[in-house]
Amino acid sequence: AIILIGGILIGIAHRLRKNYRAFSSVLAGGGIAALYISIAVGFQLYALFNQTAAFIILIVITIFAVLLSLAYDKKELAIIAIFGGFATPLLVSTGAGNYKILFTYILILDIGMLVLAYFKKWNLVNFVANFATVLLYSVWISDSYFNKHNLPYQGALLFVSAFYLVFFIMNIINNIKENNKFTAFEFIMLISNTFLYYWAGMFIINVYNNDYAGLYTILLAVFNFAFAFPLYR
Repeated sequence: AIILIGGILIGIAHRLRKNYRAFSSVLAGGGIAALYISIAVGFQLYALFNQTAAFIILIVITIFAVLLSLAYDKKELAIIAIFGGFATPLLVSTGAGNYKILFTYILILDIGMLVLAYFKKWNLVNFVANFATVLLYSVWISDSYFNKHNLPYQGALLFVSAFYLVFFIMNIINNIKENNKFTAFEFIMLISNTFLYYWAGMFIINVYNNDYAGLYTILLAVFNFAFAFPLYR
């Protein structure tokens, strides 16, 4: 029934999209939220799907929501897609976590937001995706180190580096494409992204082997300088 309601809301939104753009986007957002809830309830309470099927369906819903945000030109729909996408691992969780699967999924989701950032200058979408990624990664690394005392150093550094690169590109790609100047908010996003990556990397390296701290610092500095000069021009 909830799936049907979600489908009806999205259908009505599609019919009204030309004359009532704002109202239709609200209806579409409600329809997408209904779809997320229905799949989560079907999996958790009624076991209508196995975990893999529920996971795939929720990913499809997220992709659909991103495409709707482009079609309606509404960042609110993209934000709903982000929240739904990041909530998906929690909605279909069985308590047996695998960080490689989790972070691979989040990385795919962030790459989707990167593609969206190429077409749309929606800084709020970039911020929400960045914040959600940092939050989930911080919770995981804290739990792994302080509670489980089992931090997979190489995997942790690999994924945080991948996240940093995706968000670095996400925050500059639209300005480069459109040849626009960077705003103060975008500078803050770039600096905070680098700061958080440096902090996370130094934490991991200091726990694993402090001898690599200097090399890590130099490599990060070289990477930023390599982009600084062409961006300045």
